[in-house]
Amino acid sequence: MKKSLICITTCNRLSEVKKYIWDYLRFINSNKEFHFVLALDGNDQSYIDFCHEFDIPLIYSEEREGVGLSKNRVLTQFPEYKYYFFIEDDVELLDSSIFNHCIEVYKKTGYPHLCGNFSHELFDVEIKGPYRLDKSYSGSAHFAFYSKIELDQVGGWNILFAKYKRFGHTEHTYRFYHTELQPAPFIYPNEFEKMLMIHNPECVSKLANIKTDENELIEEERELINSKSKHFPLMVLSTVYFNKKQLGHNQNASYFLLENKKKYPLTKGLERKRAFGNFYALQISKKDNMLFKNILLATKSMLFSPMNNELKHALKYYFKK
Repeated sequence: MKKSLICITTCNRLSEVKKYIWDYLRFINSNKEFHFVLALDGNDQSYIDFCHEFDIPLIYSEEREGVGLSKNRVLTQFPEYKYYFFIEDDVELLDSSIFNHCIEVYKKTGYPHLCGNFSHELFDVEIKGPYRLDKSYSGSAHFAFYSKIELDQVGGWNILFAKYKRFGHTEHTYRFYHTELQPAPFIYPNEFEKMLMIHNPECVSKLANIKTDENELIEEERELINSKSKHFPLMVLSTVYFNKKQLGHNQNASYFLLENKKKYPLTKGLERKRAFGNFYALQISKKDNMLFKNILLATKSMLFSPMNNELKHALKYYFKK
């Protein structure tokens, strides 16, 4: 059994992938125990061309069916890994040690699923060695870790949500809790907050006249959770394609990174300025930031991209505190 597969899930946001994929590929190239694949929901020639140019392994589908089905495709195509990481395409990697930390937390606790829950109400905190494990009943899917053995027990993401092209990640996470594999649905080491930067591009699947509750769950997902669902068979609907690029060391990407050491190497002009404006804005209000540091970050953000949306949100949150 191979060690770990890191997967970025994406759809209609190639610009985000082009900005943030390089740190993941750099990590793969220096860690033989990890492989990488990009999972596209749908069939988009621009993604196919980009991945061909840089020898990036890509799986994609005939139809768009949502990120849950995209993850199912990964599991059916690559079932041989011991650990899986599913990461959304707007997550920037700041500290690659997060991957080995996830595996270490699993070995210390036996908790097979770690899933982001920053800014969500906690009901318990557990200290395990150097880690503070925050536990909550709600969270997000921007970064998730799974152990294969227990993942097989709860199965795949429910195909019910393919009609919406979204939803379903919370119900899947709750299955680890309902089967008593761990003491909370959402468990996440507090230390991980500094290791990732979560950007906020426009949502791909916008749905009109869909009612959600306070946790942004639609009625069908809430009903499944309330029924204490424990398993759904791993299934795919649409035809799956794989470009057959090597999942391990990427020599093409290595050459590119040697020649392009700057951050966001494929960005230019206004896009590049906005990227740096967002980067500095998203560092504002970190827990250990001094006031002067936040002022400096806000100034840098404005110099690159005056009053970008990330800066507006950061300042609003900071002064609200």
